[in-house]
Amino acid sequence: MLEVKYFKDYKHNYMILRCGQEQAEKSYQSRLLTSGRIEGILRCSLRHVNGESYFYYNISSRATLEGLYRGRQMTAQQIRELLEQLYGIYCELGNCFMEESRLVLLPEYIYYDMSRKKYIGLYYPDYETDKPYEALMDFLLEHLDGRDEKLADCIYTIYERMEESSFSLQDALQLLGEDEEESEQGKVVVFPSLPVDSEEKTVTPTFSPEPVEEEGSHRFEEEKASVPKKRKSLLYLVLTVFSVLGIAGTACIYGFYELSEQELMTLFGCGGLLVVCLLVGIVGTVRGGVKEVRRKQEKEKAESFPEEESFYLSEQTPICLEEVLSRKMEMNPAVPMKNTVPQIPFQTQEANENYADTVFFDSARTVEYKLYALDKKNKKHIELSKFPYTVGKMAGCVDCVLADDSVSRIHARFEKVGDKIQMTDMNSTNGTYRNGLRMQPQETVEIEPGDEIRFGNVNYCFR
Repeated sequence: MLEVKYFKDYKHNYMILRCGQEQAEKSYQSRLLTSGRIEGILRCSLRHVNGESYFYYNISSRATLEGLYRGRQMTAQQIRELLEQLYGIYCELGNCFMEESRLVLLPEYIYYDMSRKKYIGLYYPDYETDKPYEALMDFLLEHLDGRDEKLADCIYTIYERMEESSFSLQDALQLLGEDEEESEQGKVVVFPSLPVDSEEKTVTPTFSPEPVEEEGSHRFEEEKASVPKKRKSLLYLVLTVFSVLGIAGTACIYGFYELSEQELMTLFGCGGLLVVCLLVGIVGTVRGGVKEVRRKQEKEKAESFPEEESFYLSEQTPICLEEVLSRKMEMNPAVPMKNTVPQIPFQTQEANENYADTVFFDSARTVEYKLYALDKKNKKHIELSKFPYTVGKMAGCVDCVLADDSVSRIHARFEKVGDKIQMTDMNSTNGTYRNGLRMQPQETVEIEPGDEIRFGNVNYCFR
Protein backbone atom coordinates (compact mmCIF):
# COMPACT_ATOMS: atom_id res chain seq x y z
CA MET A 1 0.00 0.00 0.00
CA LEU A 2 1.08 3.52 -0.77
CA GLU A 3 1.47 6.08 2.00
CA VAL A 4 -0.79 8.76 0.59
CA LYS A 5 -1.69 12.16 2.01
CA TYR A 6 -4.11 14.72 0.62
CA PHE A 7 -3.84 18.47 0.55
CA LYS A 8 -6.29 21.21 -0.45
CA ASP A 9 -5.31 24.73 -1.43
CA TYR A 10 -7.46 27.56 -2.75
CA LYS A 11 -8.20 26.03 -6.17
CA HIS A 12 -6.74 22.52 -6.36
CA ASN A 13 -6.75 19.13 -4.63
CA TYR A 14 -3.45 17.29 -4.37
CA MET A 15 -2.39 13.73 -3.60
CA ILE A 16 1.02 13.67 -1.92
CA LEU A 17 3.55 10.82 -2.22
CA ARG A 18 7.00 10.86 -0.73
CA CYS A 19 9.95 10.84 -3.14
CA GLY A 20 12.53 8.27 -2.07
CA GLN A 21 15.15 9.23 -4.64
CA GLU A 22 18.09 11.40 -3.74
CA GLN A 23 18.60 14.38 -6.03
CA ALA A 24 15.28 13.71 -7.73
CA GLU A 25 15.67 16.86 -9.83
CA LYS A 26 18.47 15.19 -11.77
CA SER A 27 16.55 11.95 -12.37
CA TYR A 28 15.27 11.47 -15.92
CA GLN A 29 11.96 9.98 -14.79
CA SER A 30 11.29 12.73 -12.24
CA ARG A 31 12.17 15.53 -14.66
CA LEU A 32 9.97 14.08 -17.42
CA LEU A 33 7.15 13.36 -14.94
CA THR A 34 7.07 16.93 -13.64
CA SER A 35 7.35 18.45 -17.13
CA GLY A 36 3.76 17.47 -18.00
CA ARG A 37 4.68 16.21 -21.47
CA ILE A 38 3.26 12.71 -21.05
CA GLU A 39 -0.43 12.43 -21.90
CA GLY A 40 -2.67 10.20 -19.82
CA ILE A 41 -0.97 10.52 -16.43
CA LEU A 42 -1.60 12.86 -13.51
CA ARG A 43 0.17 16.22 -13.65
CA CYS A 44 2.79 16.37 -10.95
CA SER A 45 5.13 18.84 -9.26
CA LEU A 46 8.14 18.19 -7.01
CA ARG A 47 8.24 20.09 -3.72
CA HIS A 48 10.69 20.12 -0.83
CA VAL A 49 9.33 20.25 2.74
CA ASN A 50 11.55 20.01 5.84
CA GLY A 51 14.47 18.55 3.92
CA GLU A 52 12.37 15.86 2.17
CA SER A 53 11.01 15.71 -1.38
CA TYR A 54 7.38 15.00 -2.24
CA PHE A 55 5.39 14.50 -5.43
CA TYR A 56 2.21 16.63 -5.54
CA TYR A 57 -0.30 15.10 -7.98
CA ASN A 58 -3.19 17.30 -9.09
CA ILE A 59 -6.44 15.31 -8.65
CA SER A 60 -8.92 18.21 -8.84
CA SER A 61 -12.37 17.31 -10.25
CA ARG A 62 -11.38 13.70 -10.86
CA ALA A 63 -13.03 10.54 -9.54
CA THR A 64 -11.30 7.26 -8.84
CA LEU A 65 -12.26 4.05 -10.62
CA GLU A 66 -13.20 2.53 -7.27
CA GLY A 67 -15.49 5.43 -6.37
CA LEU A 68 -17.00 5.62 -9.85
CA TYR A 69 -18.22 2.02 -9.82
CA ARG A 70 -18.88 1.60 -6.11
CA GLY A 71 -22.09 -0.44 -5.97
CA ARG A 72 -22.35 -0.57 -9.79
CA GLN A 73 -21.54 -3.07 -12.51
CA MET A 74 -19.37 -2.65 -15.60
CA THR A 75 -20.43 -3.73 -19.07
CA ALA A 76 -18.14 -5.27 -21.68
CA GLN A 77 -17.84 -1.94 -23.50
CA GLN A 78 -16.83 -0.09 -20.31
CA ILE A 79 -14.21 -2.70 -19.45
CA ARG A 80 -12.82 -2.56 -22.98
CA GLU A 81 -12.60 1.26 -22.89
CA LEU A 82 -10.75 1.07 -19.57
CA LEU A 83 -8.19 -1.45 -20.81
CA GLU A 84 -7.72 0.37 -24.13
CA GLN A 85 -6.96 3.67 -22.42
CA LEU A 86 -4.61 2.03 -19.91
CA TYR A 87 -2.81 0.30 -22.76
CA GLY A 88 -2.52 3.67 -24.53
CA ILE A 89 -0.86 5.09 -21.40
CA TYR A 90 1.56 2.12 -21.41
CA CYS A 91 2.49 2.84 -25.03
CA GLU A 92 2.99 6.54 -24.28
CA LEU A 93 5.32 5.71 -21.40
CA GLY A 94 7.28 3.33 -23.62
CA ASN A 95 7.67 6.00 -26.31
CA CYS A 96 9.14 8.33 -23.66
CA PHE A 97 11.54 5.61 -22.38
CA MET A 98 9.80 5.46 -18.99
CA GLU A 99 9.48 2.25 -16.97
CA GLU A 100 5.96 0.90 -17.51
CA SER A 101 6.10 -1.08 -14.25
CA ARG A 102 5.95 2.22 -12.29
CA LEU A 103 2.37 2.83 -13.44
CA VAL A 104 0.05 2.17 -10.49
CA LEU A 105 -2.87 -0.02 -11.60
CA LEU A 106 -4.71 -0.03 -8.27
CA PRO A 107 -8.43 0.89 -8.66
CA GLU A 108 -8.22 3.55 -5.95
CA TYR A 109 -5.44 5.35 -7.89
CA ILE A 110 -6.84 5.14 -11.43
CA TYR A 111 -8.65 8.44 -11.99
CA TYR A 112 -11.34 9.44 -14.45
CA ASP A 113 -11.61 12.92 -15.97
CA MET A 114 -15.32 13.74 -16.27
CA SER A 115 -14.88 16.61 -18.72
CA ARG A 116 -12.72 14.71 -21.23
CA LYS A 117 -14.19 11.27 -20.43
CA LYS A 118 -10.74 9.70 -20.18
CA TYR A 119 -8.92 7.61 -17.59
CA ILE A 120 -5.76 9.05 -16.07
CA GLY A 121 -3.04 6.90 -14.53
CA LEU A 122 -0.74 7.50 -11.58
CA TYR A 123 2.97 7.20 -12.40
CA TYR A 124 5.07 6.87 -9.24
CA PRO A 125 8.83 6.39 -9.76
CA ASP A 126 9.21 4.55 -6.43
CA TYR A 127 6.35 2.08 -7.04
CA GLU A 128 7.33 -1.61 -7.03
CA THR A 129 5.12 -4.72 -7.20
CA ASP A 130 5.40 -8.33 -8.34
CA LYS A 131 1.79 -8.55 -9.58
CA PRO A 132 0.85 -5.29 -11.30
CA TYR A 133 -2.47 -6.53 -12.73
CA GLU A 134 -3.84 -8.54 -9.81
CA ALA A 135 -5.73 -5.74 -8.01
CA LEU A 136 -7.22 -4.45 -11.27
CA MET A 137 -8.43 -7.90 -12.34
CA ASP A 138 -9.90 -8.56 -8.90
CA PHE A 139 -11.84 -5.31 -9.25
CA LEU A 140 -13.11 -6.27 -12.71
CA LEU A 141 -14.21 -9.71 -11.50
CA GLU A 142 -16.09 -8.11 -8.64
CA HIS A 143 -17.85 -5.45 -10.75
CA LEU A 144 -18.46 -7.14 -14.11
CA ASP A 145 -22.02 -7.63 -15.31
CA GLY A 146 -22.91 -11.12 -14.11
CA ARG A 147 -25.66 -11.49 -16.70
CA ASP A 148 -23.06 -11.49 -19.49
CA GLU A 149 -21.71 -15.05 -19.35
CA LYS A 150 -19.26 -14.56 -22.22
CA LEU A 151 -17.77 -11.51 -20.53
CA ALA A 152 -17.38 -13.44 -17.27
CA ASP A 153 -15.63 -16.32 -19.06
CA CYS A 154 -13.33 -13.87 -20.85
CA ILE A 155 -12.34 -12.06 -17.63
CA TYR A 156 -11.68 -15.39 -15.90
CA THR A 157 -9.45 -16.41 -18.82
CA ILE A 158 -7.55 -13.12 -18.53
CA TYR A 159 -7.22 -13.67 -14.79
CA GLU A 160 -5.70 -17.14 -15.34
CA ARG A 161 -3.25 -15.91 -17.99
CA MET A 162 -2.25 -13.02 -15.76
CA GLU A 163 0.16 -15.32 -13.95
CA GLU A 164 2.29 -15.64 -17.08
CA SER A 165 5.42 -13.49 -17.10
CA SER A 166 4.82 -12.30 -20.67
CA PHE A 167 1.24 -11.20 -20.03
CA SER A 168 0.34 -7.59 -20.90
CA LEU A 169 -2.73 -5.43 -21.40
CA GLN A 170 -2.47 -6.06 -25.13
CA ASP A 171 -3.15 -9.76 -24.51
CA ALA A 172 -6.23 -8.84 -22.45
CA LEU A 173 -7.53 -6.64 -25.26
CA GLN A 174 -6.99 -9.42 -27.79
CA LEU A 175 -9.01 -11.82 -25.64
CA LEU A 176 -11.81 -9.27 -25.33
CA GLY A 177 -11.70 -8.68 -29.10
CA GLU A 178 -11.98 -12.41 -29.82
CA ASP A 179 -14.94 -12.62 -27.46
CA GLU A 180 -16.71 -9.74 -29.24
CA GLU A 181 -16.06 -11.30 -32.68
CA GLU A 182 -17.53 -14.62 -31.55
CA SER A 183 -20.58 -12.89 -30.10
CA GLU A 184 -21.13 -10.93 -33.34
CA GLN A 185 -20.73 -14.06 -35.47
CA GLY A 186 -23.12 -15.94 -33.21
CA LYS A 187 -25.85 -13.36 -33.66
CA VAL A 188 -28.55 -14.49 -36.12
CA VAL A 189 -31.20 -12.06 -37.24
CA VAL A 190 -34.57 -13.80 -37.01
CA PHE A 191 -37.67 -12.20 -38.44
CA PRO A 192 -40.76 -13.45 -36.62
CA SER A 193 -43.38 -15.03 -38.82
CA LEU A 194 -46.65 -13.15 -39.04
CA PRO A 195 -49.61 -15.51 -39.51
CA VAL A 196 -52.45 -14.12 -41.63
CA ASP A 197 -56.04 -14.68 -40.61
CA SER A 198 -57.82 -15.83 -43.80
CA GLU A 199 -61.28 -14.73 -42.71
CA GLU A 200 -60.64 -11.17 -41.53
CA LYS A 201 -57.45 -10.61 -43.63
CA THR A 202 -55.65 -9.14 -40.63
CA VAL A 203 -52.03 -9.71 -39.74
CA THR A 204 -51.46 -10.79 -36.12
CA PRO A 205 -47.88 -10.92 -34.82
CA THR A 206 -46.91 -13.95 -32.76
CA PHE A 207 -44.82 -11.95 -30.30
CA SER A 208 -44.69 -8.23 -29.69
CA PRO A 209 -42.46 -7.22 -26.79
CA GLU A 210 -43.44 -4.03 -25.04
CA PRO A 211 -40.95 -1.23 -25.52
CA VAL A 212 -38.88 -0.52 -22.48
CA GLU A 213 -38.73 3.14 -21.63
CA GLU A 214 -35.27 4.24 -20.67
CA GLU A 215 -34.75 6.21 -17.50
CA GLY A 216 -34.90 9.91 -18.14
CA SER A 217 -36.81 9.60 -21.46
CA HIS A 218 -39.75 11.62 -20.13
CA ARG A 219 -37.41 14.34 -18.98
CA PHE A 220 -35.83 14.46 -22.45
CA GLU A 221 -39.26 14.75 -24.10
CA GLU A 222 -40.22 17.58 -21.74
CA GLU A 223 -36.97 19.43 -22.49
CA LYS A 224 -37.48 18.88 -26.21
CA ALA A 225 -41.05 20.19 -26.04
CA SER A 226 -39.96 23.25 -24.10
CA VAL A 227 -37.28 24.27 -26.63
CA PRO A 228 -39.62 26.02 -29.13
CA LYS A 229 -41.34 27.90 -26.28
CA LYS A 230 -37.99 29.19 -25.06
CA ARG A 231 -37.04 30.20 -28.58
CA LYS A 232 -40.37 31.99 -28.97
CA SER A 233 -39.92 33.97 -25.74
CA LEU A 234 -36.35 34.79 -26.79
CA LEU A 235 -37.68 36.07 -30.14
CA TYR A 236 -40.07 38.42 -28.32
CA LEU A 237 -37.22 39.71 -26.19
CA VAL A 238 -35.03 40.38 -29.25
CA LEU A 239 -37.95 42.12 -30.95
CA THR A 240 -38.41 44.38 -27.92
CA VAL A 241 -34.73 45.35 -27.82
CA PHE A 242 -34.58 46.15 -31.54
CA SER A 243 -37.80 48.16 -31.31
CA VAL A 244 -36.38 50.28 -28.49
CA LEU A 245 -33.18 50.89 -30.47
CA GLY A 246 -35.21 51.77 -33.58
CA ILE A 247 -37.39 54.26 -31.70
CA ALA A 248 -34.29 55.86 -30.19
CA GLY A 249 -32.73 56.16 -33.66
CA THR A 250 -35.94 57.67 -35.07
CA ALA A 251 -36.00 60.27 -32.27
CA CYS A 252 -32.35 61.18 -32.96
CA ILE A 253 -33.04 61.68 -36.68
CA TYR A 254 -36.06 63.86 -35.91
CA GLY A 255 -34.08 66.00 -33.45
CA PHE A 256 -30.85 66.54 -35.35
CA TYR A 257 -31.92 66.76 -39.00
CA GLU A 258 -34.20 69.10 -40.96
CA LEU A 259 -36.58 66.94 -42.99
CA SER A 260 -39.12 67.66 -45.68
CA GLU A 261 -42.81 66.82 -45.26
CA GLN A 262 -42.49 63.59 -47.24
CA GLU A 263 -39.47 62.51 -45.19
CA LEU A 264 -41.32 63.39 -41.97
CA MET A 265 -44.29 61.22 -43.01
CA THR A 266 -41.95 58.32 -43.77
CA LEU A 267 -40.15 58.78 -40.44
CA PHE A 268 -43.43 58.91 -38.50
CA GLY A 269 -44.62 55.77 -40.29
CA CYS A 270 -41.45 53.89 -39.33
CA GLY A 271 -41.78 55.18 -35.77
CA GLY A 272 -45.35 53.96 -35.54
CA LEU A 273 -44.38 50.54 -36.86
CA LEU A 274 -41.57 50.32 -34.29
CA VAL A 275 -44.00 51.25 -31.49
CA VAL A 276 -46.34 48.43 -32.57
CA CYS A 277 -43.40 45.97 -32.61
CA LEU A 278 -42.39 47.19 -29.15
CA LEU A 279 -45.88 46.55 -27.76
CA VAL A 280 -46.01 43.10 -29.34
CA GLY A 281 -42.58 42.22 -27.91
CA ILE A 282 -43.49 43.41 -24.41
CA VAL A 283 -46.79 41.50 -24.40
CA GLY A 284 -45.15 38.33 -25.72
CA THR A 285 -42.32 38.50 -23.17
CA VAL A 286 -44.74 39.02 -20.27
CA ARG A 287 -47.00 36.19 -21.40
CA GLY A 288 -44.02 33.85 -21.78
CA GLY A 289 -42.84 34.69 -18.27
CA VAL A 290 -46.30 34.08 -16.81
CA LYS A 291 -46.56 30.72 -18.59
CA GLU A 292 -43.12 29.70 -17.34
CA VAL A 293 -44.10 30.53 -13.74
CA ARG A 294 -47.32 28.54 -14.07
CA ARG A 295 -45.46 25.60 -15.57
CA LYS A 296 -43.02 25.57 -12.65
CA GLN A 297 -45.87 25.73 -10.14
CA GLU A 298 -47.69 22.83 -11.81
CA LYS A 299 -44.48 20.81 -11.85
CA GLU A 300 -43.91 21.43 -8.13
CA LYS A 301 -47.50 20.43 -7.36
CA ALA A 302 -47.13 17.25 -9.43
CA GLU A 303 -43.94 16.33 -7.56
CA SER A 304 -45.38 17.11 -4.12
CA PHE A 305 -48.67 15.16 -4.58
CA PRO A 306 -48.11 11.57 -5.72
CA GLU A 307 -50.79 9.77 -7.61
CA GLU A 308 -53.35 8.05 -5.44
CA GLU A 309 -53.70 4.32 -5.59
CA SER A 310 -56.43 3.26 -7.96
CA PHE A 311 -59.43 1.56 -6.41
CA TYR A 312 -60.04 -0.67 -9.40
CA LEU A 313 -58.31 -4.02 -9.54
CA SER A 314 -56.40 -5.33 -12.52
CA GLU A 315 -57.69 -8.20 -14.58
CA GLN A 316 -54.99 -10.56 -13.35
CA THR A 317 -55.61 -9.83 -9.66
CA PRO A 318 -57.86 -12.38 -7.91
CA ILE A 319 -60.96 -10.63 -6.59
CA CYS A 320 -61.72 -11.03 -2.90
CA LEU A 321 -65.10 -9.75 -1.70
CA GLU A 322 -63.91 -8.83 1.81
CA GLU A 323 -60.93 -6.86 0.41
CA VAL A 324 -63.14 -4.93 -2.03
CA LEU A 325 -65.67 -4.07 0.70
CA SER A 326 -62.93 -3.00 3.12
CA ARG A 327 -61.27 -0.76 0.52
CA LYS A 328 -64.66 0.75 -0.37
CA MET A 329 -65.37 1.46 3.28
CA GLU A 330 -61.97 3.16 3.63
CA MET A 331 -62.57 5.42 0.62
CA ASN A 332 -66.22 6.23 1.43
CA PRO A 333 -66.77 5.88 5.19
CA ALA A 334 -70.42 5.83 6.07
CA VAL A 335 -71.76 8.51 8.40
CA PRO A 336 -73.88 6.96 11.18
CA MET A 337 -77.45 8.25 11.37
CA LYS A 338 -79.13 9.25 14.57
CA ASN A 339 -81.32 6.75 16.42
CA THR A 340 -79.84 3.84 14.52
CA VAL A 341 -78.38 0.68 15.99
CA PRO A 342 -74.86 -0.02 14.76
CA GLN A 343 -74.59 -3.30 12.89
CA ILE A 344 -71.94 -5.74 14.02
CA PRO A 345 -70.43 -7.53 11.05
CA PHE A 346 -70.50 -11.31 11.12
CA GLN A 347 -67.05 -12.78 11.78
CA THR A 348 -66.01 -16.37 11.65
CA GLN A 349 -63.92 -18.08 14.30
CA GLU A 350 -60.92 -18.14 11.94
CA ALA A 351 -61.17 -14.39 11.34
CA ASN A 352 -61.34 -13.74 15.09
CA GLU A 353 -58.20 -15.76 15.62
CA ASN A 354 -56.39 -13.74 12.94
CA TYR A 355 -57.51 -10.44 14.42
CA ALA A 356 -56.35 -11.51 17.85
CA ASP A 357 -52.74 -12.02 16.72
CA THR A 358 -50.34 -9.09 17.06
CA VAL A 359 -47.28 -8.90 14.87
CA PHE A 360 -44.07 -7.61 16.44
CA PHE A 361 -43.00 -4.30 14.89
CA ASP A 362 -39.25 -4.02 14.47
CA SER A 363 -38.47 -0.30 14.60
CA ALA A 364 -34.83 -0.87 13.57
CA ARG A 365 -35.91 -1.87 10.07
CA THR A 366 -37.80 1.36 9.51
CA VAL A 367 -34.95 3.74 10.32
CA GLU A 368 -34.75 6.46 7.69
CA TYR A 369 -31.71 8.57 6.95
CA LYS A 370 -32.44 11.91 5.31
CA LEU A 371 -30.73 15.17 4.50
CA TYR A 372 -33.19 18.05 4.92
CA ALA A 373 -32.61 21.16 2.82
CA LEU A 374 -31.96 24.35 4.79
CA ASP A 375 -31.94 26.86 1.90
CA LYS A 376 -35.08 28.73 0.91
CA LYS A 377 -34.55 28.17 -2.80
CA ASN A 378 -33.73 24.47 -2.36
CA LYS A 379 -36.74 22.38 -1.34
CA LYS A 380 -35.31 19.01 -2.34
CA HIS A 381 -34.65 16.63 0.54
CA ILE A 382 -32.21 13.76 0.03
CA GLU A 383 -33.30 10.34 1.25
CA LEU A 384 -30.43 7.90 1.73
CA SER A 385 -32.43 4.91 0.53
CA LYS A 386 -29.44 2.68 -0.24
CA PHE A 387 -25.72 2.44 0.42
CA PRO A 388 -23.33 3.43 -0.97
CA TYR A 389 -25.13 6.62 -2.01
CA THR A 390 -23.46 9.30 -4.15
CA VAL A 391 -24.35 12.98 -4.57
CA GLY A 392 -23.35 15.29 -7.44
CA LYS A 393 -24.60 17.09 -10.53
CA MET A 394 -23.69 14.56 -13.24
CA ALA A 395 -26.82 12.58 -14.08
CA GLY A 396 -26.19 8.89 -14.67
CA CYS A 397 -23.11 8.75 -12.45
CA VAL A 398 -24.67 9.68 -9.08
CA ASP A 399 -27.71 8.57 -7.12
CA CYS A 400 -28.92 12.11 -6.37
CA VAL A 401 -28.49 14.99 -8.82
CA LEU A 402 -28.02 18.48 -7.35
CA ALA A 403 -28.43 21.11 -10.06
CA ASP A 404 -26.13 23.74 -8.59
CA ASP A 405 -23.01 25.27 -10.13
CA SER A 406 -21.04 24.95 -6.89
CA VAL A 407 -21.57 21.16 -6.75
CA SER A 408 -19.03 18.87 -8.43
CA ARG A 409 -19.96 16.12 -10.87
CA ILE A 410 -19.38 13.46 -8.20
CA HIS A 411 -19.25 15.45 -4.98
CA ALA A 412 -19.63 13.09 -1.99
CA ARG A 413 -20.46 9.51 -1.06
CA PHE A 414 -22.39 8.09 1.91
CA GLU A 415 -21.78 4.61 3.30
CA LYS A 416 -23.22 2.62 6.19
CA VAL A 417 -20.77 0.81 8.46
CA GLY A 418 -22.69 -1.10 11.07
CA ASP A 419 -25.17 1.39 12.56
CA LYS A 420 -23.04 4.41 11.65
CA ILE A 421 -23.25 6.61 8.55
CA GLN A 422 -19.99 7.78 7.00
CA MET A 423 -19.48 10.56 4.45
CA THR A 424 -16.53 10.83 2.04
CA ASP A 425 -15.48 13.83 -0.04
CA MET A 426 -14.86 12.78 -3.67
CA ASN A 427 -12.27 15.41 -4.65
CA SER A 428 -14.92 18.10 -4.87
CA THR A 429 -13.88 21.52 -6.20
CA ASN A 430 -15.76 23.68 -3.69
CA GLY A 431 -15.49 21.23 -0.82
CA THR A 432 -17.73 19.22 1.50
CA TYR A 433 -18.40 20.67 4.95
CA ARG A 434 -19.51 19.05 8.20
CA ASN A 435 -20.65 21.49 10.88
CA GLY A 436 -18.75 24.30 9.15
CA LEU A 437 -15.44 22.41 8.88
CA ARG A 438 -14.16 21.64 5.41
CA MET A 439 -13.14 18.06 4.74
CA GLN A 440 -9.91 17.12 3.02
CA PRO A 441 -10.08 15.35 -0.38
CA GLN A 442 -10.96 11.67 0.04
CA GLU A 443 -11.46 12.23 3.77
CA THR A 444 -14.10 10.07 5.48
CA VAL A 445 -15.97 11.28 8.57
CA GLU A 446 -18.79 9.86 10.64
CA ILE A 447 -21.96 11.95 10.70
CA GLU A 448 -24.62 12.03 13.41
CA PRO A 449 -28.21 13.30 13.53
CA GLY A 450 -28.25 17.07 13.76
CA ASP A 451 -25.02 17.61 11.80
CA GLU A 452 -25.07 20.35 9.17
CA ILE A 453 -23.78 19.16 5.81
CA ARG A 454 -22.81 21.49 2.96
CA PHE A 455 -21.99 20.59 -0.65
CA GLY A 456 -20.47 23.72 -2.15
CA ASN A 457 -23.18 26.32 -1.48
CA VAL A 458 -26.04 23.85 -0.82
CA ASN A 459 -26.85 23.31 2.89
CA TYR A 460 -28.53 20.29 4.50
CA CYS A 461 -29.20 18.92 7.95
CA PHE A 462 -28.77 15.20 8.62
CA ARG A 463 -31.51 13.54 10.65
